[in-house]
Amino acid sequence: MIIPSRRTANYHYAIRNIVDAAESLRRRGREVIYLNIGDPQAFGFRPPDHIIDVVQSALAHRFTGYANSAGLKEARESVAAYSSALGSPTLPENVIITSGASEAADLVLTALVDREDEVLMPAPGYPLYPAILSKLGARALYYSLEKDTEWQPDIDEIRSLIGERTRALLLINPNNPTGTITRDETTVRLLELAAEHNLLVIADEVYRELCFSVPPTSASVLAETVGTPVITLESLSKTHLIPGWRVGWMRFTHAENMRELISAITKLASGRLCSPTPSQYAVRPALEGERGFLKEFIQQIKQRRDFAVKRIAEIEGLSCVEPEAAFYLMVKADGVGESGDEAFVLDLLEATGVLTVPGSGFGSDPRAGYFRIVYLPKETTLATVFNSIHRFMEGKSEHRSPKCEV
Repeated sequence: MIIPSRRTANYHYAIRNIVDAAESLRRRGREVIYLNIGDPQAFGFRPPDHIIDVVQSALAHRFTGYANSAGLKEARESVAAYSSALGSPTLPENVIITSGASEAADLVLTALVDREDEVLMPAPGYPLYPAILSKLGARALYYSLEKDTEWQPDIDEIRSLIGERTRALLLINPNNPTGTITRDETTVRLLELAAEHNLLVIADEVYRELCFSVPPTSASVLAETVGTPVITLESLSKTHLIPGWRVGWMRFTHAENMRELISAITKLASGRLCSPTPSQYAVRPALEGERGFLKEFIQQIKQRRDFAVKRIAEIEGLSCVEPEAAFYLMVKADGVGESGDEAFVLDLLEATGVLTVPGSGFGSDPRAGYFRIVYLPKETTLATVFNSIHRFMEGKSEHRSPKCEV
């Protein structure tokens, strides 16, 4: 009997793990509406022609063998120019192209932490980060984001969590799963706190360009005056509707303060040879080309957000904070208590065929009763979803909470 390593026992990625229950339901002949993964293509959105055409042309006429382990020169130059235009001057050598932002996160954390080291991260927050730390034998220290404060970080709480083994502070802005934005003044205070304690700041800004109003200032820009070393993670997966192409990158701000870390990341990147070469040709046209499609995409998902928030407000026992970005809705169900949010989500799936993700999968207290919905489907599908959830909640006898906070 060949047995797996012990490190895999604690590797848990809730967004996909919950799918097993849905697949079981489908095998019994039931229809399932998958609202667990934020894949725009799964709901009919398609990437713009100007990046498809470039990649198709590259496949036919350009180099598609192994690229430099840090990425194609033209892709790195475009990311550097993009960063510099934001207000964070960046050289191409301070950019590494990765297989999505997920690989960037894995490379950074693997290069940074040893066993028992700690990384501060938001709860709720993206579950890939604690999964990577668990694999590495390091620890996630969660700072709480609360619905009552519109999911804003508490500086004093974060300060209280910093210890001798703390290596980094993770900022996810806009946040996944809440869709909310951390205010610039708060980000500045967090950067100052990190600098005070010699912490790396990892800025996950995958959704920064998918905001319904003014996007937050990139942490890399705010760090220019503070001096904090920042590694920004970005990708084209959601902004350009190509999640399966696996195009992402990391860029280094105040690289002079983390030369050894960058060398370690570069060493790890060379070990995996390179990220997929053909899709890297999409970077330049994506960052430098026409962006009208993005405005249209944001308009469509904003309409769906408004519809989803309105329907939640009409369902007794559910409440939410209106998302400011992305396409996720973190919903609170009253009265979940000791049975936990995963049991609630599984009961909801069994009763309605609607698959969501429990809030505990993002680091929330399972007794708080949160679950995340992806609101990318068309309004006709969302109407079916919320009609089913409404009927499900009508069967509940728990205490009903205030309505949606807009």
